[in-house]
Amino acid sequence: MQSFRFTFLWATLLAPAALLAQNVTTSGTITLSGGSAIVNNKGDRPAYQQLEQHSRQGFVGIEDYSLVREAKDSVFKFDARILPGDEDYRLKLRYEKNERYYVDAGYEQFRVWYDGSAGYFTPKNLSFRLYDEELTLDRSRLWLEAGFFTENQTLIRFRYDYRARSGNKDSSMWGDTTVPAPYGARNIVPTLYELNEETNTVSVDVGNDTQESQKWNVGARYSETKLDNKRFTRRQPGSSTADRIVTTKDETKTDLFAAHGYYLRKVNEQLTISGGALITKLDTVLAGSRIYGQSYDPVYDPAYVRRQQRDEGFYGLEGSGDIKQTVLNLNAVYTPKKDWTIRPSVRFEDRREETISEFVEINTGPAPAVAPILESLEGENNKGWHEFTESVEVRYTGKPNWTFSTAGEWVQGSGNLEESLGEPGALTIDRQSDLSRNFQKYSVSANWYAKPGLTFAAQYYYKLRTNDYDILRDSAPTTGGDRYPAYIIDQDFETHDMNVRMSWRATSKLSLVSRYDHQESKINNVQAGLGPKQSADASSDIISQSVTFSPTARLYLTGSVNVTYDQLKTPAYPFVQQGDNNYINGSLGGGYVVSQKDDLYADYSWFNASNFYDNSATSLPYGLSQRQQAASLTWVRRQSESLIYTFKYGYITNRDTTFGGMNDFNAHVLYAKVQLHF
Repeated sequence: MQSFRFTFLWATLLAPAALLAQNVTTSGTITLSGGSAIVNNKGDRPAYQQLEQHSRQGFVGIEDYSLVREAKDSVFKFDARILPGDEDYRLKLRYEKNERYYVDAGYEQFRVWYDGSAGYFTPKNLSFRLYDEELTLDRSRLWLEAGFFTENQTLIRFRYDYRARSGNKDSSMWGDTTVPAPYGARNIVPTLYELNEETNTVSVDVGNDTQESQKWNVGARYSETKLDNKRFTRRQPGSSTADRIVTTKDETKTDLFAAHGYYLRKVNEQLTISGGALITKLDTVLAGSRIYGQSYDPVYDPAYVRRQQRDEGFYGLEGSGDIKQTVLNLNAVYTPKKDWTIRPSVRFEDRREETISEFVEINTGPAPAVAPILESLEGENNKGWHEFTESVEVRYTGKPNWTFSTAGEWVQGSGNLEESLGEPGALTIDRQSDLSRNFQKYSVSANWYAKPGLTFAAQYYYKLRTNDYDILRDSAPTTGGDRYPAYIIDQDFETHDMNVRMSWRATSKLSLVSRYDHQESKINNVQAGLGPKQSADASSDIISQSVTFSPTARLYLTGSVNVTYDQLKTPAYPFVQQGDNNYINGSLGGGYVVSQKDDLYADYSWFNASNFYDNSATSLPYGLSQRQQAASLTWVRRQSESLIYTFKYGYITNRDTTFGGMNDFNAHVLYAKVQLHF
């Protein structure tokens, strides 16, 4: 299969050459490249691959092959990439017959690398490695599009897309292990995702945007998605009495149909209006399971070895879900006077959701019998929601060297939710709620062009969102897990954000850009029977500075630095300590023209965060503490106008305190390419 794929790719790559004999103008580029990395023996290779998104074992092939053939009334374009090792492939073809039709087709595939390591418990120097941590996920896309123009330049477009991803990646839903006293259970065990997903989409559009006075478009799309995903969670690995594996399957299938349209009309020089509509229908078939056992992907066994109390799961899930959505919007651009622009808009959304499912719930009773408990359940969810959004933006440019703008946005949404769960005729959850959401946002901004080369800009916005939940009916007791989330009756989110920026070309050789951002956010909750409580208070300050300096015609230097001071306060402080996310990152670089044919470039970048808090006594230590540094030297040789050589050497280091050094590495990176223009 591998040999066939390469043969097909090379044949496709060389096929356009047969067309070159025609009397057309031809140009193109071919770039051959290769690279590799040498990671130190004790370095974490998966961490390197996830950071750099390149195979540590190297890659070599055609980085880019592009060909353009232009005739009097047509254009042919071909583009390709073939990079084994990185598993990065691309083939694109496009043929255009001017103002008549076009055909566009292609295929691309690329690999994404993940690190399968999980948590690290500092006091006991404890971590787990259960499988190969060099995880990869391949993503691919295939498409075919054809467009035809009518006599009045209306475009009729047909398109087919196929998207897929398959492979393995890590999950943050870690399994648990028991740490010797006084610590107890800690979730630090790695979890593996096995993904296999496919989506087929067919769409058709008809529209005309060639006229200045009016533009329109209508279209429809049908999409089918199939999931066959598995998540493998290990609980208490190594324990002779409690080691078991949880396999969670998601075998969902969805069908989506959507129709849309918009129309824009320029009424006169002062007024332009536009409107649009979207209708969506999503049908979902639910299937899956969550089963405990002693192997990956087991069949449910009620007497599986090492079962524990409250090993909860399910199997035999069958269900369906339907979503119907209608969205309407109306927009305008009004210029009452020369220096004023007003942009009002209105949006309406109506959404209906219906979901029903049947499954067998799995549970186990207390020791010593740890007897299986099976219960056939039915669940149903019905939700209706509608929402209105109004917004307006006003812009003024009447003052010389200044521009001002202000905007407001308001959202009012309300709906009803009915939920039920239980055995047929005996519901354990029977709940009805009225929901409402109100949102408002106000912003102002100004730009001042103080003098040629010097510009100041400032922006500020305030937003507030309030969610209210009115529980009309609830069969669950006022205490216990089945009450969640019905005891939450109000949530408020409030944010202030401002930033200022200066762009200054101090001299013809020196340019600077400075920026300061500040944001404050608060979250307040109200629970049934309790008063208001602030659940989070977050603030963030970011200072950034960049400089570009060209002291001579042959030398340039550039640098940037970003300092982030991100703080989070919460009543859960005894458990989580602080939620700080403070870090600094920056870069330095430069280029020098060594000779008429040779250029030399140097780059250095760094990242440093120090937020680790050892909260082992009550929870899992967390908070990112990491240092990354990367330096590289690149030599470019312009052998001729059509032939260019590039050689690059880089050195990368990573030090990760949060994970006890498990993700540390030093890497030497080599890269070379040859580029030929024709």
